[in-house]
Amino acid sequence: MTSVLEMKFEAANGKILTLSLNDPKPNLTSTDVSNAMQMIINQDVFHLDGAPLAGVKQARLIDKTITDIL
Repeated sequence: MTSVLEMKFEAANGKILTLSLNDPKPNLTSTDVSNAMQMIINQDVFHLDGAPLAGVKQARLIDKTITDIL
């Protein structure tokens, strides 16, 4: 099974930016993720169509089962 941490941010222009991380460390708490997302916003590294990230929209863990057929 593969796990993905999907973090959604709202940019200052109202658009949504999604960052996905494969195989996040186990036992992440909402506080861990919230703090990491706020750090990403504070670092002002990512922009969406020229607008900086302004807030946290959503975070979720997605578990996927992948079965190779060939």
